[in-house]
Amino acid sequence: MKELAEKIIKLLEEKKVQEIREAIDDLYPPEFAELADDLSLEQTIEIFKLLKDGKRIAEIFSELSPELQVKVLSSLGKERASAILEEMSTDDITNLLREITPQESKELLNLLPKEVAVDVEELLKYPEDTAGSIMTKEFIALPEYLTAEEAINKLRELSPEAEMIYYVYIVDRRGRLVGVLSLRDLIVASPPAKISEIMKKDVISVLDTADQETVARIIADYDFLALPVTNSQGILLGIITVDDIIDVMQEEVTEDIYTMVGSSEIYEDKLIKANSLNRTKARLPWLFICMAGEIISGSVIKFYSDTLQTAMAMAFYIPVIMAMGGNVGAQSSTITVRGLATGQLEVEELWHNIWTETKVGLLIGIIVGVIIALIALLWQGNYVLGLVIGLSLCLTMITAATVGTLLPLIFTKINIDPAIAAGPFITTIVDTGSLLIYFALGALLFKRFI
Repeated sequence: MKELAEKIIKLLEEKKVQEIREAIDDLYPPEFAELADDLSLEQTIEIFKLLKDGKRIAEIFSELSPELQVKVLSSLGKERASAILEEMSTDDITNLLREITPQESKELLNLLPKEVAVDVEELLKYPEDTAGSIMTKEFIALPEYLTAEEAINKLRELSPEAEMIYYVYIVDRRGRLVGVLSLRDLIVASPPAKISEIMKKDVISVLDTADQETVARIIADYDFLALPVTNSQGILLGIITVDDIIDVMQEEVTEDIYTMVGSSEIYEDKLIKANSLNRTKARLPWLFICMAGEIISGSVIKFYSDTLQTAMAMAFYIPVIMAMGGNVGAQSSTITVRGLATGQLEVEELWHNIWTETKVGLLIGIIVGVIIALIALLWQGNYVLGLVIGLSLCLTMITAATVGTLLPLIFTKINIDPAIAAGPFITTIVDTGSLLIYFALGALLFKRFI
């Protein structure tokens, strides 16, 4: 893309307008967004001034970051900015307005036609991450009393306003969703046939208040290109298209990954593109949690210092106990968080899943406990030390697997993103717990047998 950027810059300097238009027309919208990263703001604005196709402009504009979108619109003048916004889908406009200041949002709303502004304001009322907040109002809905021929004629009139027409939704006189037709079924139907007779009546839809992750699961499970959104009365409000859901899934996965590794994405810029100061701010709070946990772990070691002096060899195995516990806890947590995110694990299966992972921890604990006990016996020649380490590791595996499974489920129950339980919280709890188990067993068994 660097080479193309250099070519575009040269064409801009030479004012070769037609060649610039041809070069931009050859790009997919995401490719233009990538190109814009290598251009200055002034150069990007100049390109938008040269382009003439309103629909094409809206397509590539929608792929830009919200910050760049605002800067471009403010530089193009009200008339040109209004023309671009009119060509954009309502969900794309809503996404833009959610990312900017209230004052900027108000100014852009004033540039929109009244009907579009009303639709956008309605979408803005929905809480973020709900189906209503990501749906679009550009869809095809036809009354159930039309014939197939009348429906096709109607499509010719309405299709320019729709975001996609792979599905035709059928509504009754009150606007309630009663059926759906694929474009193929409509085309091959007998012209005089009523669409109410050929439509599919068992329509899978989602409430406007549903979580966007629920929408993503439904679209993924059924391979839909779009999903209708209704209110509690069954009235069709909008649709959510597959391209919007891909963006949602990417955002959710990114957020979970950042949180699971003890970082966060709390700034408008993506963390990967943020400067050093912002990256530091995002990661420090979680690291403070870890530091506090390790201080507690240090206090446990200090409390059992007499036991440690009795058998100094116990110190050799502290890293093994803590690392193994942390790894098993992270594994169990990752499996649980993924199960909850994909819908494979329901909260109602809480106890079954905990019990299953506890048994996994037990099996792992027995295997690695026996191995580490034999290593300790051969290395130190002390069967009591081997027994302490083997039992401790076994109990630590059970505890780690249970905690790693239990915490995400608890967080889900109290409506907190379970991904936050997979990082510093589990590490801290398992580290402290493993040391308590290790030294408590050591104090007990060494006092009894030595």
